[in-house]
Amino acid sequence: APGYLTWGPTPELTSKPRFFAKAAVKGKHHWATSMHNVTFMPMAEAPLETVPCTGTGCSVIIDSGTSLIAAPGLALMQLSKQIEPIMEDCSNLHKLPTLRFTIDGTEFELPPKAYVMRVVGHVKEEADSIWDVLFFKPKVRKVHMCMPAFMQIDMMSQLGPVWIMGMPFFRYYHTTFDRTAKEMYFARAGADCTPQPFGKGGAQLVSLDSEVDDGPMDMDPEAMVPPSLSSMIDTSTQSVDV
Repeated sequence: APGYLTWGPTPELTSKPRFFAKAAVKGKHHWATSMHNVTFMPMAEAPLETVPCTGTGCSVIIDSGTSLIAAPGLALMQLSKQIEPIMEDCSNLHKLPTLRFTIDGTEFELPPKAYVMRVVGHVKEEADSIWDVLFFKPKVRKVHMCMPAFMQIDMMSQLGPVWIMGMPFFRYYHTTFDRTAKEMYFARAGADCTPQPFGKGGAQLVSLDSEVDDGPMDMDPEAMVPPSLSSMIDTSTQSVDV
């Protein structure tokens, strides 16, 4: 899908409260902030042992350079207990729940079309480096197959276990990075990636979902970009200073 990168002034201060949700940048080297309560279920109904990032929370990096959503293996195991298996032909896409999570105090939502991908292009057996980072590995590698758009990344940071919100997040949220104020601003991404009022709730999500390309996100395995934090990892502790 087409994307847009704009250099220049951030939105006017008067429009920020109306259009945007704000998150303080708490990382030293990345656009990182805090995240809590990642779940496919309403928090009131979800057993806490199946909900990642409760309590002190996690660290989340907002990164357009990562193709999928990267998360700790344990967290992905927890989420897998909340959702039915995704059919390879995407036939149950409409039955899948919305993914909810709280970034620096604000609740965000991603519909199934965001966190499910459909493999396209040519699948080469030697492309092990990409397939190895997928958490939900298919038994057979083939094209036009639907699967969760999650990569596994197991590392700790000063803010907690590390998550990365990659391109599935940007598909639905217009994001402004303010280097001066050390803040990030999020609006819903409308046509041509124009910012729409952030708002909250199912009605706006359905409206936004209708503006995004129909069906799941198409992904060519050869074009996938894994997280690029490996050079910063302290191998003795498997931790990183975000």
